[in-house]
Amino acid sequence: MEPGGTIGGRAVSGRVVRARGVHARADERVLVDAVDVDVEPGTVVAVVGRSGSGKTTLAQALLGESRPGIALSGSVTLSGVDLLGRSEKTRRTARAGRIALVPQHPGEALNPMRRIGGALREAAALRESGSRGPGRAGREAAVRSVVAAVGLDPAVLRRFPHQLSGGQQQRVVLAQALITRPEVIVLDEPTTGADTVTRSEIADLLSDVVAAGTALVLLTHDLALARRLAGTVLVLHDGRVVERGTSASVLGAPASEQGRTLVAAESATAGRAPQSRPGPPVLVAEGVGHRARDGAVLLGGAHLTVHEGGWVAIVGRSGAGKTTLARGLAGLTPFTSGVLRLDGEPVSPSARRRTRAQRRHVQYVPQDAQASFDPGRAVTTQIARTAELLRGVPVREARAEAAELLAAWGVDAEQARRRPDELSGGQLQRAALVRALLARPRVLICDEVTSALDTVNRAEVLRTLAHARGTFGMAVVLISHDLAAVSRPADELHVVDAGRIVETAGPGVLESAPCSRAGKELVIATRSLHDAVASPKRQHGDVDC
Repeated sequence: MEPGGTIGGRAVSGRVVRARGVHARADERVLVDAVDVDVEPGTVVAVVGRSGSGKTTLAQALLGESRPGIALSGSVTLSGVDLLGRSEKTRRTARAGRIALVPQHPGEALNPMRRIGGALREAAALRESGSRGPGRAGREAAVRSVVAAVGLDPAVLRRFPHQLSGGQQQRVVLAQALITRPEVIVLDEPTTGADTVTRSEIADLLSDVVAAGTALVLLTHDLALARRLAGTVLVLHDGRVVERGTSASVLGAPASEQGRTLVAAESATAGRAPQSRPGPPVLVAEGVGHRARDGAVLLGGAHLTVHEGGWVAIVGRSGAGKTTLARGLAGLTPFTSGVLRLDGEPVSPSARRRTRAQRRHVQYVPQDAQASFDPGRAVTTQIARTAELLRGVPVREARAEAAELLAAWGVDAEQARRRPDELSGGQLQRAALVRALLARPRVLICDEVTSALDTVNRAEVLRTLAHARGTFGMAVVLISHDLAAVSRPADELHVVDAGRIVETAGPGVLESAPCSRAGKELVIATRSLHDAVASPKRQHGDVDC
């Protein structure tokens, strides 16, 4: 971003992207079917739809790209050049400085061996196509400017991607796109994995980008973001556009059945299992903490009690310590201080030193479902191993049980036989949940399990978790950045900030009267996300919890 609210002082005119009859096929499966998209300068086109509807395939196709095994046809014209059917070199030349992709999984766009600063400086050098580039001073100024624009601390420039939270990685990828000053940015689920405050800040940033003349193609399940930014909305279902219109019409009064389902699910809440009083404590953390090897305190002095059949929500910004707490409870990132008790008995901080029964009864579902699967093996086979190893179920029975539960969660038998990279992010997240449920745990720890899901699947997952909780007496610990999604089903909410639990409240109390600074930030950001107009500057009161 440059002074005066412009991006490189560049003026663009005419249609930036014109896609006609875009078709994507993998063997006999049609992933995208005859999709048309027009993108004008300084406008936003949002494509919404359920997980698996073809949004990511369409995002890649708009750059003339596709995953291995997928054939593209139709036409995608970028500033007069058709990208489909061209060589990779031709596509790259045509795209340079004109279009950029922000992928759903930021790790795909970040080199794990390069520090963030080096990657951004290299991207800055591409801004002056056909010349010697802006020079060292110019590149440094551009890097500093874009880092500030996306709300990152300059300290991240010295770090590697694995040293950043998911939200920080997402901002870095957005910075890489912005620094090349493209005419259009294609964003595939840009708020996935981002906390509520970051989502609101990303919306503010993208509003500024559009105001400066850059067009956006926003592929998202975040309907609040689409309402906030988009002029035109397309509803995608089974690879086809089933509805097209203004944001107000499609997201306000949708005409298609699929559009109505998405909007209705946005406000749906999980059912609460009937329970007259909390059950006995199952998992108790007493002053637990985790200190990194360099001495940094990532979590300090946390106290948490999980009751039988209870539902505990842990909310906070990215990097606050939520995942450190969740992984510590599961023994995956062992606590370095404090005591953890299961049914009143101390358990080892490390899962490797716990008994099979202890590992079975405390299960963890990771935020990055894709990274938790072996890329070369069928999903059903991998999921069934939980029942085999922790419950002693024979192989054939375990696979049948896995297939049945997957089908109940919306992943059919044909999909379950595929490799992980052949499923959508939402399908993989549900598969990871099923894998943990096959252990029949007493405590299920879910780390951002709704972040990759569309509104329909998010509501279904929360309802199903509530049903499993009521049926089996299973306790749920739900780590989330989405305060609106988890506040109603929860019995108790904990706000984490800077490695500490700074506020604990019952359902409804946090939203109406937050008393910590971090809690107030979350509540204000949640409200602003659901406003169609820009939110006011955030105010923070004194902490009086």
